[in-house]
Parts: sequence; structure tokens; C-alpha cells
Amino acid sequence: MSRRTSIIVMAMSLLLLVAAGVVWVVQGSGDERADLIGATATTTTTTTVAPSTTAPTTTTTAPPPMPEEPVGLSIPSIGVQSEVIPVGLEPNGEMEVPPASQAGWYLYGPRAGEADGTAVIAAHVDYGGERGVFFELRRLAVGSEVTVTDRAGAPHRYRVTERFQVDKDELPIEQLFVPDGPPGLVLITCGGSFDSGARSYQDNIVVRAVPA
Repeated sequence: MSRRTSIIVMAMSLLLLVAAGVVWVVQGSGDERADLIGATATTTTTTTVAPSTTAPTTTTTAPPPMPEEPVGLSIPSIGVQSEVIPVGLEPNGEMEVPPASQAGWYLYGPRAGEADGTAVIAAHVDYGGERGVFFELRRLAVGSEVTVTDRAGAPHRYRVTERFQVDKDELPIEQLFVPDGPPGLVLITCGGSFDSGARSYQDNIVVRAVPA
């Protein structure tokens, strides 16, 4: 399975990772909801390249070394200090599910610290009656620091640039699961109202970050 193909498969199955589980009442008022705290923040970047009459210079440089797999996640502003485990796909095509106490990095996508593409880490907002790793992700503010540590102990630091809540049916898959292009990090969990019949939240809360 190529990285590009597996990224698309992951995008289609990711919702199953953060959808199931017994709801934890997060509002404290009896409402079974997990909504974004504060305003939505998104960015739009447009790059203009001036024409050049100079012939390009061809140089050969060695590619940067591949970072090790991520094993740890730290988000001090919301109290996250979590183990990260690699997750793939079940035989039925669904994404593997980590427990509430761990975050899952999709192993067929880019790693944190790679020069190209977006690393994706997902975790539960709650699961089995326990708070998940991303219980407070809905509070994470733009400008906050996120650090992913790899197996070699190298820290890969990111700064939050975007945060939004979206219906799961409208998740912008092609913008989030990117196997190439500028490096970045995406954090995803569930949010919105909880459908007790489906045992699932209706929305996703998404945070995007760039290398700091």
C-alpha cells in the first residue's frame, strides 16, 4: 500500500477511531456535548511567485535523515503528557483504536519531524467512561506549543495555527491528510453532541500546527 493510498484509506476510517465509547459528560450541566471552547481560528495562505529570467541552478543535496517513529506527545497548556503508539488498519479496513490513555499516530502517513507532509495524531475525547488524551483539545489555543518526541528522544516542536469544529461528514480530508507538501501536524478528536443510539459524537475537533 503506497503512502498516498493509505493516507486516503486512513482519512475514510479515522472517524471510527474517535467515535466509539461510553460518553463522558463534559459540560457539567447534563448535556452530552464536547464543543470547541472559544472562537474558531483558521488561516488561508496565498503564495505569489515572481517570474524569473534567470535559469535555475541545479544542486544535489542529501535528503535529511528520516526521524524515528513518534512515541510521546506533550501539550503543556492543556495538561497533555501522553504515550503515542503507531496504529494501522484492522482487516476490515477500520483504523486501529488506542485506549483512552494513549494517542495514535497513523503509521502509514508522515512522521512528526519529516520534511514533507502532515503527521496525524488522533485520540479519544473519552472512552469507556474515562477521559481520553484529547479531552481538553477543544480548549487548545492558537499559538500553543505541541511537542512530539520520537523513539530516538528527539523533540519535534510545533505551534498551533488553526482550530475548528466540523461535522464528521464535512471533515476536509484532502486538506488534513497530506502525504507531501509543507510539513505539519494535525490533532483530531471527537466533539459536538453525543448520539446515544450510535454511541458516537457527531463532530470532529481539529487542530493544525506548523513546525516551531
